[in-house]
Amino acid sequence: MFNPLAGAQTIPVDCEKMIRWIRSNVSPSTQLPLSFQIPPDQKQNVYADMGEAQSVPGIIERMIVEEGLVIYDGAIGQIALTMLGGDENLQKAYHPLAVYWEGRVGELNHIRAGYPVNSFVYNQANPFAVSSDVRAYGQRGFIFRIINAHGRYNTSDPLDGKTEFKDFPTWPTIHWEDWKPVAGENAWVTLAALHLFHKKYFNAEHQFYEHLGDAVELRLAEELARAAILLQAENGGIRMAPLGTYHPEDENSVLGEVRHSWWYQQISTENNISWYAAFRMLYKITQKAIYKQAMDKIEYYFKEAWDAEHKFLYQGMTFKNGRWNSNDQHFATDVQTWGIAALSPETIDEWFGEGAAHAMWQVAKARSGALDRNGKLLGVGYTDEHDRISVEWTAGAILAAREIAEHYKIDHPQWAETAAADGRAMRRGVEFLKAEPAEGQVAYAYSSKRDWIPFGWFSHDPRVLSLASTGWMFFVDYHFNPFFLPAADLPESSLAFIGMK
Repeated sequence: MFNPLAGAQTIPVDCEKMIRWIRSNVSPSTQLPLSFQIPPDQKQNVYADMGEAQSVPGIIERMIVEEGLVIYDGAIGQIALTMLGGDENLQKAYHPLAVYWEGRVGELNHIRAGYPVNSFVYNQANPFAVSSDVRAYGQRGFIFRIINAHGRYNTSDPLDGKTEFKDFPTWPTIHWEDWKPVAGENAWVTLAALHLFHKKYFNAEHQFYEHLGDAVELRLAEELARAAILLQAENGGIRMAPLGTYHPEDENSVLGEVRHSWWYQQISTENNISWYAAFRMLYKITQKAIYKQAMDKIEYYFKEAWDAEHKFLYQGMTFKNGRWNSNDQHFATDVQTWGIAALSPETIDEWFGEGAAHAMWQVAKARSGALDRNGKLLGVGYTDEHDRISVEWTAGAILAAREIAEHYKIDHPQWAETAAADGRAMRRGVEFLKAEPAEGQVAYAYSSKRDWIPFGWFSHDPRVLSLASTGWMFFVDYHFNPFFLPAADLPESSLAFIGMK
């Protein structure tokens, strides 16, 4: 596998500036990271265009942008901090993990989803297999995918400050209203925990891990992995969320004795790519067979999700009429790029035939490549589109292009040259979405424009700066693939893990 960190001696200047922004964009009350930031003088204009002023979806979206921590975004920032190392960075990377392990923050008494509180069921045969008791360490469930970074329950609409809205769910007081324990976001918390565990406890000289059993990082990772394995379906895929997870399309659905089954009957390929990488790290660290078995089952799912004719992985599967059916309504760009970066071109070609990884990238580029007026590649969008750039997903595409370039350079040099050129073009292409929110800081926008994404959310106005985008661009510029642990045999100095003050 491509290991561009080998021989790195210095940190690119923008990487230092990105880390400074990541470290600064936190809640002053809890020190948890915030997923977004809007320049103060632009907030009212941005929020005025973010949903309807007097609507529940608009209020909730604005609350999330103003006060939310998407735990996936936080994990991306944590991995970046871990890569640099140094006591302060490692402490900041650890802090969210400590909060997740505690299971509560501020006014939010339960940020873990289990049973019987709120009735989240991972195993229909034994609902109590995953506990909602935050003190039941090792037996608890997923973390809710988005939490209020300030630890607030009651809050306000950042557009106009209103604290009540008559149509708000449950009661009129505006309050935090996203309680979805989704598999993919929890996989990234697991990845962040394992990167930090590896950084802190791997003894490179003697090739072993210290504190294997008592470190919170590993205990949290194994606890989340346990919940994920309970959600593994008969086709090997990890379901998107436990029973009981609300979705507007199944307001009245019941499976067994539990309401809300929509999420439970969905499998996301993207989520499974993330969990595959997490299980691989867990197996490498612990050598426990259960994690290798989980990987093997997910591999079976990937092979079922492969479109052999059109050379791409389906976005996911839905359980309907007694069987799992491929979701082919919408093309998911990141499934292809993350698939290449996480599984490796070598593995993809081994599974699906020589040149399969190259073909996956060509399909992704053809279907979602964003082009300038001259037809030059600038980045990628979210699905079948050519007029929107996702910075985060473009960064993943750059990593994928680099992996392809390295893999095919001997046997298929033209493919390799084209992929390398694509990576360089996309790196240049997203620069117009870079901002300098303060002196010595760099951050990247979420996307090039606000519009609906068919997977269930809106992309944001380019004035909305994103922790996920910035963290992924850090990975790009520091040449780091977050789906893998740093090469264990490389000396610390060659990884350029330098503390920053």
